[in-house]
Amino acid sequence: MANITVTEKTENQSNLYYLQTSLSEIFTQAGCELSSKAQGSRVELNLNVSDGYADIIRSEVIDKLSEVVAINYKYKYFKREICLKGLSSTEYEILLACLISADLDDDKRYVYERLKTFDFLPVDGLYNFRLQPLKKKWADIVSFMPSCFINTQLDDFIFYLLENKKKRVYIDDCRVYDSHYRRLKRASLMGGESAKLVREVILSNCGEVEVSGKISPVDEEYLKRFYKDKIYFSGRYFS
Repeated sequence: MANITVTEKTENQSNLYYLQTSLSEIFTQAGCELSSKAQGSRVELNLNVSDGYADIIRSEVIDKLSEVVAINYKYKYFKREICLKGLSSTEYEILLACLISADLDDDKRYVYERLKTFDFLPVDGLYNFRLQPLKKKWADIVSFMPSCFINTQLDDFIFYLLENKKKRVYIDDCRVYDSHYRRLKRASLMGGESAKLVREVILSNCGEVEVSGKISPVDEEYLKRFYKDKIYFSGRYFS
């Protein structure tokens, strides 16, 4: 049996919940034995898995922890360091999703390569001591941000992100799915409920959106504003 242990500060225990819920199906298929505990200011998730599945499970765990760092940690860093005038609170959250999305795949790859050999994974510690170049990159992005950011600049930035992207995501009853109909929950790593659907779509790095079922007026407004002729409404949307 192989053992994989992931730990976090108690205040970040939602990151372990994201890991556990995102991989629940593959954990079950591989017969993983899961246990968790809280001790002092830390929470811990332990996985026992047969040697035959160890490499697969380790890879999946590292992949999701790479998302945790590239989204949750980056979000908290930007939220702390980027102070802007000119945007509403909702537009500010959408901008942060855009900044995260712009380098999401590259950030994930960077984190994955530096964590892929570990079986003991204190996420915050690895972030603070093994991922310093990543934090330097984020600091450089912050240094280029203006003090005032008007909503037309937000539109231009999103149009730039969408350029040449072909992948389509699907919204069905306020849930977002990728092209393989796997549910996406990345926006949960940012927290908050404002325009959560829009932020989920942005974090998917898609170029097109297909909508079925009713969505909130706020989400509809922003999706139409940003995706324009790249958003499609199915017949059930109008039912």
